[in-house]
This record gives sequence, structure tokens and C-alpha cells, in this order.
Amino acid sequence: MENLKWLEEGKRPLDWNGPTRRAFRKFGDEDLDRPIIDHFERVARQYPNRIAVTDAETSFTFAELWDGVSALAESIAAKTEPADLIGIALPTCSMFPVAMLACLAAGRPFVAIDPHCPGNWLSQVLDDARPALIIKREDVISCIETGALKGSRPAKLSVDEPACVLFTSGSTGRPKGIVNSQRNLLQRVAQSINAAHINTEDRFLTLASPCTIVGVRDVLTAMLAGAGIHLLDPQRAGAREILNVIRAENITILFAFPALLRSVVAYAEERVGETLRLVRIGGDTTLWSDIDLLRGWLAPQSAIQLIYAATEAPMMQWFVDDSCRTDEPRIPIGYPLLGNRLAVIDENGHNTTPGEVGELIVSSPYVALGLDGLFRTGDLVRLRPDGLLDRIGRKDRQVKIRGVRVDIDGVEASLRRHPLVTDVGVVVRTNSNDEAVTLVAYVTARNDAQAGLLEDLKDLMRSAPTSMRPGRFYLADKIPRLPSSKLDLPALMAMDEVTVQKERDADEVAVVEARPATGDRIGQIVAQAWQRVLGAPVRGPEDDFFEAGGDSLKAITFVMELERSLGVELPLTLITEAPKFTGLCEALSGHRIESYSPLVPLKAGEGVPPVFFIPGLGGSVARLFPLARRMTYSGAVIGIQARGLAGQDPPHASVETMAAEYLKEVKARQPHGPYYLCGYSFGGLVAFEMARRLRESGDEVGMVGLFDTMMSPLRWPLHSWLSIVGRRIVQFVAEACAAPIHTWPSALRKTAARVGDRMQGYRLTSSLKVTISALRASARYRPGFYPGELTLFSPAGREPGLPSLQAIWSKHARALSVVETAGTHSTMLSSPNAEFAAASLTRRLWASNGVCFP
Repeated sequence: MENLKWLEEGKRPLDWNGPTRRAFRKFGDEDLDRPIIDHFERVARQYPNRIAVTDAETSFTFAELWDGVSALAESIAAKTEPADLIGIALPTCSMFPVAMLACLAAGRPFVAIDPHCPGNWLSQVLDDARPALIIKREDVISCIETGALKGSRPAKLSVDEPACVLFTSGSTGRPKGIVNSQRNLLQRVAQSINAAHINTEDRFLTLASPCTIVGVRDVLTAMLAGAGIHLLDPQRAGAREILNVIRAENITILFAFPALLRSVVAYAEERVGETLRLVRIGGDTTLWSDIDLLRGWLAPQSAIQLIYAATEAPMMQWFVDDSCRTDEPRIPIGYPLLGNRLAVIDENGHNTTPGEVGELIVSSPYVALGLDGLFRTGDLVRLRPDGLLDRIGRKDRQVKIRGVRVDIDGVEASLRRHPLVTDVGVVVRTNSNDEAVTLVAYVTARNDAQAGLLEDLKDLMRSAPTSMRPGRFYLADKIPRLPSSKLDLPALMAMDEVTVQKERDADEVAVVEARPATGDRIGQIVAQAWQRVLGAPVRGPEDDFFEAGGDSLKAITFVMELERSLGVELPLTLITEAPKFTGLCEALSGHRIESYSPLVPLKAGEGVPPVFFIPGLGGSVARLFPLARRMTYSGAVIGIQARGLAGQDPPHASVETMAAEYLKEVKARQPHGPYYLCGYSFGGLVAFEMARRLRESGDEVGMVGLFDTMMSPLRWPLHSWLSIVGRRIVQFVAEACAAPIHTWPSALRKTAARVGDRMQGYRLTSSLKVTISALRASARYRPGFYPGELTLFSPAGREPGLPSLQAIWSKHARALSVVETAGTHSTMLSSPNAEFAAASLTRRLWASNGVCFP
């Protein structure tokens, strides 16, 4: 790590965009050299009658707290040796600060033992820590009742010796003990006080267990600043009690994890009031929607502070500034803290360039003991131009699904955007080869969530990349979380195993019910392939492949699975022709797949003429499915699949032969006009030729829609070629020059890997033949004249330098109409742009039928 380039530290003061005008006593560098108990004694003697700590049942002044600490410290020192570790097994209550400070006063480090943790977890903690003494509630009560304000203490603990041990889940789920010194804890206190200008008028409410670094930090911050703190167990208290405490105790500073904060604010019926001046958030992914929620709940002058840290090290914080907002749903995690050096590295241990994602590394004198001043966070981040860092996810929560890397944290963040969702947990389901197949989302919701919430979430995720869309959604009573509020992955996986077993039981019944008309072997093969590809079983005979989480890429994989199992070659149209389980089994059993038919129903309809849609170069109608599913036009949507994709027949050699053969099928399906024809890219040439021939034969054509259809690139003007090629070269050179030379080989490997991922799953033999044949056909095609109107659908992100659609088609039609759609040439028919394209096409179809679009 010697050659790493570190990010600049402390470019902004801690209180930037915060309460800069509020008076307070600054915690200086010299204060880091004094033991914690010395600081607490000074405060206790200065403010003896001020309330220090309260809970639902008791309260202590600083003088009473000092009495209890002194008495308990003497008892601890008398029963243990200086090197002994003391266990604190207390709930979240006023007794905890007494026990914590007493251990430090006695010169003994403490280990916090959370009684909420499962029994096996506690057993592992006790086996690893082996405390010499465990402090319980009755021990503290006895010392408080008999204690007296002392002038001396039994021992002193050096600020650089171990002070506390806190157990986290680690990356494996097994308890992992993290040891911090007093100096480390004091540095966190200093940052808290100096950033938020905390003084004796403040009242804390910390909705975090005192067995976490957040709980320890906030207790010590309040005690050493002379402020008060109210301790409340968030696992036992509901949103109503939390809100009552904020009002009754005049809380000024609230800390909460995002998931808990969402439920509290959602429960509130009005603004919180004037006393709450600061909300601090940390420990989990925070969204801009969370900030919006808080802004509506807090008083206008209140501040929001995001704190990003780990038990091993403090790292960064900031007071949220809305002017730094971007389209990214997650808010930045802050600016590097003074005294810390941060670096972002790639998988090879080299510095990333600004904007590139890498792992965050921390070098600091304040990291946990035993880490030699260096902490690898495991968090994936990227540096923004304004100096803020975006957290992208976790290295240990990234998986590859069908060759595409997916960050599960990002999936959870997307689902939390729904206003009725209160918590989310996502797990990965694997196949028999332990390969990630699909994601499964568990969500909790507000009490007033409508019955269609899960369908809403499916719609919400349609705007995300296919690989990020969960294949299944479940509504849960509670998402299992650790006391630190982090997701309890082992518990969530166990919960999912129960769900999987229930589905397996249902699968056996469903397949038996669906099987009679199809034969045992076919039904079993289809059900097994369905399970492998979608990660979920067939539930009944009418299960629809696409409604069960399938998409165009999964459809290709599914057909390939069936091919391998059945030993036959199948057309890619199979799943779109018969997406339901029973229909699919019947199609396979009845050998309906042997003869080629270009017409593939994509959406049912009646009452008005259907629309026929020809896809682009590859010839597969799977590309049209997102558009067809979003169409609200009453007529059917029928895709026209290219010949040759099943590998049984040779591809068409010309646009003219395609048009002639397609028209035979179209007229068999619809003997009389009006005919509605559409084509995407190359498919537009075929649609144009079909329309021209229909008009020549006296048939009525209702509409011709060309989706970004151009002539063959061989016929583009020279200036278009020069413009596009020149821009690509300039872009390539600029990107290469911006990156260090040593990163070029890695970048080339990543590019090659991306290309490989995209090619994965496609049957290159038949698909490539169809594509090459279409390219040759477009180069030879010379369009005639169409004596009607063409509707040109032009994407908003069309590449500069290309010849305009009007210039291309004005000489080949009597009239032109241009409709702008979203996206680029390659994305205009994909989610989320398919929504826009479907609406635009539906309007044109209704208008062609003489109906005003509703």
C-alpha cells in the first residue's frame, strides 16, 4: 500500500453547512491525551445537579451518576485483575453508562454483550471474549444505592490501551470482536462535538444499541459535553413511543438508522416541533427520498447530518446539502475527516481514477487496535468532482447473474423508493451449480399499503436493468436485522429457505395438476427448466413465463435449457407463442414447433385491426416484448419473426422476398385491410416494402410506422461517415489519455469481458446467419415510392452526424410525420423507454382508427 495516492483530507471544516453559529466548548487535540474518566469527572463536578441520563423508568444527575460509577469501579477493581476483560450484559437503559464508565474508571476494558442477540451468537461471543466478570442490572443498582461522591479512583487506563470490545457480524455472519482504545473513542467524541456544536443545552435520543460503536459514541459524547441523553430500546419501543419521547424530553439531537427513521417519520402526523435541531443518520444506505421525508417533518432550520463510519474506523461525515443532489437515489456518504487518509483502489490494488468504482481504504491513527493503522472497508465507492464520495455497495454483496455484475445494495435502494415500503431485504437464489440465478425481494410495508403493492414494485423495477429485477417478491411481517440495524443475512437466508421449501411442496402439486394432457416427461422437463432459469417453481397450469419474472434474455436461456433436455432444436419464438406452462407443454408434446411460421402473437386483442411489427437485424421478436406488453391499443400486437432463427430453414436473402412471404401470412391472418405495419431499424425497410406492395394491389393501409429506420450504412453521405467515425476516435483517445497507462491492459480486459457477457446465452450460429443475411439485404435494397404517409419514430438520443430521418424518407413517400420518443437507437424499445414508445404508437394507432386517444 506504500505507493497509493491518498485523497486530500479535511478540505472542509467539520461544521460546514451545519450549525456554525452555535456556541459550544471545542474538544481540542490535547483532550485526546486525557483519559475518558478524567473528562467525565470534570463535567460531573461542574454540573452536579444537571440531568445526565434518563430512560423510561429512571433518571440520574451527573452527581448521582458519578457516585454509582465510583462505587462500581471499586467493586470491579477488587474482584478482577488489571488485564481482565469485563462483560456488560445490560439492556438499553440508564444503567449502561454507569457500567461502561465504571470499567474505564477501574482500569478494565469492557465488552458489550447485547441480550437481544440469539443464544448461539451470545455463546460464540462469550467463548471468544471470555470475560472475567459480567456486570448485570442488580450489580449496578446496588452500587448506585450505596455509592458516594469520591475524590479518587481505584486505577487509570492509558488512552492507548484497549478500552472496549464490540462484536460485529463480519462478512461471514460469525461474531467478530473489534477492539478500540480510549483515544479512538475520544476522537469520535471530538468529531461529534465539533461538527454539531454540542453543548450543555442538548438532549440526545440515540436509537442505537449501546452495544454498538454508535451507541458507545453517543453516550460518551453526551457525558463529556455535559449534555443529557435518553436511552430507549428501539427493538421494544414503537414509533408512537419514540415520537412521545422526542416531545416530552425536548430532544434536540436524534440518531437513527434509515430503516427505523422511515417508520418513525411515516407514523408522525405533524411536524416534530422546534426543539429537534439535528437528525443524524448512519449505519445503512440513505436515499434522497429519506431526506425529502425528513425535510417535511423537521422544522425549516433543522439540519441533517450523515455519518459514515465502521466499528473499525471513523471515516467521513457531512451536513446534507441539497445542492449536491444528482439523479442517483443514494445520497453521498460525505467528505474525508481530518486525520484520516482515504484511497479508492481497484481489484489489482491500484488507485482508481475519479468517477471509477473501487474499494475504500482508510489509513488513520484512530483505526481499531490490531489493524496497524490500515482498514480495508469492503465498501465500493467512487469519488465525485465536488469531493464527495458515493457509496455504490459492498464487495461481499455483489454477485454475477448471467454474466452481469449486480449490487444487491443497489437493488434494495431502488425498492425503498416506493413510499409504502418500510424495509427491504434481498437474497440471491442459486442453481445446482451454485451459480446466481435470480434475486428474491422481501419487503415490509405500512399498514395502509394496498393489496397491489407487490405488483407496483414489479412495475417500479421494470425501469432497472434486467439483471437487477427480482424474480420474486414477498411481503414479510419483519425483515430480520441485527441490533446494529444491519441486515441479518443468515436469518434472512433461513427465512428464504422456509419459503423455498413451501414452493417446492406447492411445485409437486402444481406440476401434477398441470401434467395430464401433456405426459409426464414433457411436464417434468419444462418444470425443471422453469425452476432453474427463474429460480422459482411452476405454481399452476396457467403460470405465465413472463409474469413469473421472465424476460427476453431468460427466454433465450430457457429455450436452450429445453433444447439440451429434449435433444431437439427449438425456435426462439416458442416461449412467446406459448408463454403459459400448459400451452408450452402442449406445444412441445404436439410438435407444433416443426414448421416455420413468422407470425408471433405478442399481445392479444380484438375489435380493431392488429398491428404487425417487424424487428431489427437479428430478426427475433423477443426485442419487441417490452413494447407490446405496454401497449393499451385494443387490437392485437403480432411480431413477424425472421426465417432461419430455428436453424431449420435458410434466412431470407432480400427485403423483397421477406415482404412477399410475410404478406402471405399477414393476409391469411387478416384477409382485408386496413393494415397497420411497423418496423424497427432494418425491420422498417421490410414494413415499408410490405406497405408499398399492399397499396399497389389496391389494399388499404392504415398506418406505416418506422422506428429509427435508415438505409444501409453503405449508402450514408460521406460527411455522416466522417462525423461519426471522427467523433468515436476522439472519444476513444480522450478516454485513453485520461487513464494512466498502467490501467490500459485492465480496461481492455474489462471491455472484452463485457462483450463476452453480452454474447453469452445467444445461439450465434443461427442468429448470426440471420443478421448477416439482413445486412446484405439492406445493402441491396432500393426502396420505391409509397403514395401515403409514413410515421417516423425518432429517438431523442439519436447520434449526432447521422442523416435525418426526414432527409432519408422524404423522397420515398407522399407525406411524413415525425414522432420523438425517448432513449437512443439501441434503447428506444427497452425499459423504461418502451413505456414512452408504446404510448406514442398507441396514440397513432387510435388516431388511424379515427378514435381520440383517451
